[in-house]
Amino acid sequence: MNCTTSLDLLALASFGDQLVVAVYLIGTLALGVAASRWFQSSKSQDSDSEDGYFLAGRRVPGWANGISYAATALNADVGPTYCGFAVVVGLPIAFFYLPRFALAWMIAAMLFAVRWRQLGIRTGPEFYALRFGGKRTRFVRIYSSLFSVLVNMAPWIGAGLLGVHKILGPAFEIPDKATTLSIVLPVLMVYVWIGGFAGVVVTDVMQTCIIVLASVVLTCVVLYQYGGPESLANSIQSAQGEQSAEILSTWPVWDHRVLGPMVVLAWLIVPTVGRGGSVDLEGQRLFSCRSDRDAARMNIWAMIGLFIMLLLLTLPALGLLVRYPDLYLAEPAEREEAYSLLLAEFLPSGLYGLALAALLASVMSTISSHLSYGSQTLLNDVVRQLFPRARSLEAGSKRAVWAGRLLMLVILALGIAVTFNAESLIGIAIVLAGMYGATATIYWGQWWWWRVNFWSWFTAMVGGPAVYVLLGGLSFGGIQVVGILDSFPAWAAARAKSESAAQRLDMEQAAIGMAITCVAWILVTMLTRPESMDTLTQFYRRARPMGWWGPVREQCIAQDPSWQPPPSGLLREGLAAAVVGAIAVSSAVLAVSVVFVGRWLEGAAYAGLSAIAGYAFKHLFDRHMQAMEASN
Repeated sequence: MNCTTSLDLLALASFGDQLVVAVYLIGTLALGVAASRWFQSSKSQDSDSEDGYFLAGRRVPGWANGISYAATALNADVGPTYCGFAVVVGLPIAFFYLPRFALAWMIAAMLFAVRWRQLGIRTGPEFYALRFGGKRTRFVRIYSSLFSVLVNMAPWIGAGLLGVHKILGPAFEIPDKATTLSIVLPVLMVYVWIGGFAGVVVTDVMQTCIIVLASVVLTCVVLYQYGGPESLANSIQSAQGEQSAEILSTWPVWDHRVLGPMVVLAWLIVPTVGRGGSVDLEGQRLFSCRSDRDAARMNIWAMIGLFIMLLLLTLPALGLLVRYPDLYLAEPAEREEAYSLLLAEFLPSGLYGLALAALLASVMSTISSHLSYGSQTLLNDVVRQLFPRARSLEAGSKRAVWAGRLLMLVILALGIAVTFNAESLIGIAIVLAGMYGATATIYWGQWWWWRVNFWSWFTAMVGGPAVYVLLGGLSFGGIQVVGILDSFPAWAAARAKSESAAQRLDMEQAAIGMAITCVAWILVTMLTRPESMDTLTQFYRRARPMGWWGPVREQCIAQDPSWQPPPSGLLREGLAAAVVGAIAVSSAVLAVSVVFVGRWLEGAAYAGLSAIAGYAFKHLFDRHMQAMEASN
């Protein structure tokens, strides 16, 4: 198969395409700066104050924050990754992202978003100053913030900047990374530096529109070239033969080599468990919302926006399976070229610039969000904890904003370092992110169970990485640590079959690690003392958490019989609403998927299910929000 690489594709950019990209960059800069002026002229807080700069005065609509967060979830690797999976999975590609986001983000919306906003804090790690007692909370805040910046944000910024170079370098014949960064970073830094979080949100909305527009054009072109949805399905059947049945299946087939039901189940469990109990980038959006309901709607808008972009990104890739039938059996290294091949095959001349702008939009939104939140958490949870008496760091002051801007430069420098050492450092970051994936269960525990204490958290945060290494091993600097799972012949043989098989087992390994870590921190919780009752009652009165808080609840009532505790059943009702909402959105995604290949009656059935579940969800949402607001 002769595939055009992404570099070959981008080298085809004409002067008109380059002009589109230039207009996009100028428009991004202008809009980001204008956003600062708009928020400053509104009735919100002064945009030069800390809340004005980092949280846009806490007056951002939920829909804007949601679309911004959806754009942030995309990066330079989204196109190659998702289109690569689409060509080896087929129509069931929706089950690559539905299990990961639908229920998880609905749970975050219904069970956590309102409570996070009601806390009135600025960053996620600040939560631990309320939840745990004593000086050790300072350690928890510093550790949580530094881990988020060093292991998550800096590598993502570096990967994004590297992606920018891969996009602009060939298109504008830029020979080196330094030249690319000298063009892009001034644009990026000016609107984040001046506009703050307001600039990030407003430009993210614009960037989402660009991504959607480019994807709609590509989708329409694919359907036009094949003569419509039914003709596309017939062409896939002719090109793929017997394999077309599983390619055009609505649901994943049982024995699929990449995305079978067991992998889908793992994708459902691993990203969902713990979701909402801890926040970083999404926390900045929750805290900046103008109302409790807007905070809940933020996650819902984010999910809808993300699914629209992923649908438009993945479904056109089915057209490649007609012209390149062998792609269906491609391994990861080959299938990652599917996106560039898709653009080269179907985009008419003159529209490359729109595709380039969409790629840049996905990268710029991710980088700007990480810079904004990263500087905020370093200021609030690291520098202030290390220098608590520094007058220049007083909460809410304009001097604190300038300190945050300087910290932004530090994060950017770390990201640039990753860019120039990408192959080694990004690999390390991926390993570390996987190590800490096993810690997720503690995030629900710290909200829902009064017994969880500092040692529970410490066990999860240390035990999770240890379990990851013990199960899967680690290779670094020429040192090879063999994992426990690899010592089982059946496991090792399954991993050795192919790269796709190894990736499938990685998800199962993550689920196993999560279960082991969960058992470990629960045992430690039962063997150690809970936090002091004074700390717990203060937290319960302020956060009003759901779940198992009986002794603390009784103590609060004993101290003040007139105090009204949160009503019972909120956890159960919120979870039920989240499930119904996930069904509504997932059914809509499946309806669009099957209509894309001309199965109109099946699409109508899924659309009807989506409408019924959506109607039920609206009533459940309103009732649950009333209960949450009344219990505050």
